[in-house]
Amino acid sequence: MKISEQGITLIKSFESCKLTAYKALNTEEHYTIGWGHYGADVKAGQTISKNEADALFLSDLQRFVKYTNTYTKNITLNQDQFDALVSFCYNCGPGALKKLVSGRTVREIAEHITDGSYTRSKGKIIKGLVRRRQEEKELFCRGSEVRRMAVKIGSARIDENGKLSGGKAGDQTGKEVSTQDYYMHAKGWYLLRPKSVEDAGKLAAAMLAACNNDNIGYDQSNRLDVISKLGRYGSMAKIAEKTEADCGTLVRGCCIEAGFDPGNFTTAGEGTALANTGRFESKIVVTATTVLYNGDVLVTKTKGHTVIVVSGNARSGSAVPSGRPNGSTAGASVKASANPYPEPTRTIYYAPGKTNMRGDDVKWVQWHMWRFGLFLDGAGHPDASQIDGVWGAASDKALGEAQGLLGLTQDKKCGPKSRQAFKRI
Repeated sequence: MKISEQGITLIKSFESCKLTAYKALNTEEHYTIGWGHYGADVKAGQTISKNEADALFLSDLQRFVKYTNTYTKNITLNQDQFDALVSFCYNCGPGALKKLVSGRTVREIAEHITDGSYTRSKGKIIKGLVRRRQEEKELFCRGSEVRRMAVKIGSARIDENGKLSGGKAGDQTGKEVSTQDYYMHAKGWYLLRPKSVEDAGKLAAAMLAACNNDNIGYDQSNRLDVISKLGRYGSMAKIAEKTEADCGTLVRGCCIEAGFDPGNFTTAGEGTALANTGRFESKIVVTATTVLYNGDVLVTKTKGHTVIVVSGNARSGSAVPSGRPNGSTAGASVKASANPYPEPTRTIYYAPGKTNMRGDDVKWVQWHMWRFGLFLDGAGHPDASQIDGVWGAASDKALGEAQGLLGLTQDKKCGPKSRQAFKRI
């Protein structure tokens, strides 16, 4: 690819043209001249003409365009994304670009382009670099699926009377413990991201199962009961008695199902409790441009609320196929083994005019449809709410698409062959 005029304009807006050698920072080893030309060939007191500065810029630009093409050859980029990365490379160097993009999806690149290591010089944060990284990120995300991706979160929210306690056990409204569109909390969010994709997938799957189990309701005064019931039944999906949770114990329960117990906590101490498990990256502040991934845990900056991302951007490391145009899936970071529902022993299919098949084994198949990114709402966004245990026309259509993606006969019947194929991915 070639850099466009908008990319050149972005670079020049930060570099400016100076015809006498200078050091932008006292910590820099070499001098800079012209449009940000930096290196051992620039000497103290050196001067050049405007034409020479333009010639140096074009020469440098060709090198950084080449580096960008080399290091992104296995990544599909649009023009905005390519321009942003050339600007990044021009400023930070080819080594930093290679580190930024290696082994990452475009969403992960967008998340990490503003990392602190790219905004510092000799350990000191440079405001100009912060602004440049932010503008590069804005350009990288502009108009792309990175920005359009809808994010769903799951949590224990409020009881059936809109109160913190006093209601009946279990979810009386379908909304006490449920998913919803992501929003920026008035208190702001801290983000705690699982270090492993496997942990992230298990957390997202456990929360989704809890949101789909109407036996789990909200009551702060009986918040620990869900932990007791989880110990008895083994998973959120299998809890068969009416029980209660609050937002903190529900997140703790999801952690237990994922294989580790952070202990009892409230949202005021959640960040410390999760950090002490050693399973999470250091917490960061969520901003309007933060990219959220499946399994991310969000907790308010002060005591308040906590949620888990159940339908967000997919982390790398998965070979899950997708019917989505950009190759992304709602739950691609979730391994097949994380499915919280019982595998069917019958063939699941749709028969128009007859009673729809129902049950938790239906949810097993629907969960895979969600994992493959084939359950979408009217706006084309991932929709975990379609894991409802009722096999209707939407599930029938998604199954046919999944079979096609996997090279199976598209008979829209989920029997042993389809189930084995889903489990292998």
